[in-house]
Amino acid sequence: MAQNIATNSGTGYPPSIWVGSAPTTTVKTKDIADVPWAAQNLLVPTSTIQGYIPVSIDEIVQIAQQNNVHPTYEVIYPRSKEGVFTLSAFPPKAKDEATIHIDQYTGAILADYRYEHYEFVGKVMAWGITIHKGLEYGLVNQIALLMLSLGIIAVVISGVVLWWKRKPKAHIGAPKLPEGKTAKGFFALMVVMGIIFPLFGLSIVFALIIEWLIIKRVDKFKKFFNH
Repeated sequence: MAQNIATNSGTGYPPSIWVGSAPTTTVKTKDIADVPWAAQNLLVPTSTIQGYIPVSIDEIVQIAQQNNVHPTYEVIYPRSKEGVFTLSAFPPKAKDEATIHIDQYTGAILADYRYEHYEFVGKVMAWGITIHKGLEYGLVNQIALLMLSLGIIAVVISGVVLWWKRKPKAHIGAPKLPEGKTAKGFFALMVVMGIIFPLFGLSIVFALIIEWLIIKRVDKFKKFFNH
C-alpha cells in the first residue's frame, strides 16, 4: 500500500527521469527485474525497433560506467524484441541506488531513476532497508543491529522468567493484570505496536479471538489459564 501511495503506480515518478515522454506500457519494472523498492512500480519503456543488431553487454557496461552507476549493479537482458536492458544497483548506501532502462538497439537511456528522484517515502524506505541489512553505516550499523538482536533475546528470556515467578500456582495462565495507569499504558502500547507492525497486531487480535471464543467459554480452559 505504501509503495502504491508513494509512486501511484508509476504516474508519481518525476518527468525528469524519462528521456522523451513517459511510456504508455503497463509493465512494471518489478515484473522484469529485482530493483530497489522505490523503483518497483516504474513503468518499463520499449526499445525502438529499427532493424539494428542489439548492443553488446560490453557496451552496456560502458554506458553504466559513463553514467556513474555503482559497480554493484545487475544487468537484466531484454525478454522480447521491444524489451530493454535494465540496470539495477543495490549498493551498500541508499544514495547510490539506481534503476536505468536502456534501448537494446541504440543504447540510448530511456529512463534513469536515482535516489535523488525518490519522493520522501521512497527515500525513507531505501534508507531503512540498507540500515536493516547492516550496510548503510558499515561496522557501526552491524554492531547496533547485533545489540538490538541481543536485546530482543534478553527481553524474551526475561519475560519467560518473570512470568514463571509470577504465574499462579498449579496453573499455566498469566498473572493478574495490574490495575490503574500501568494497565492503560500497556494497552496503549499494544495498540500502537499493532498499528506500526500489522502482523503483530493481527497476532494479538487472533489471540483475543481464541480467548473469547474458546478459553472463556470452556471451564477446563478457564481454570487452566487462570481465567
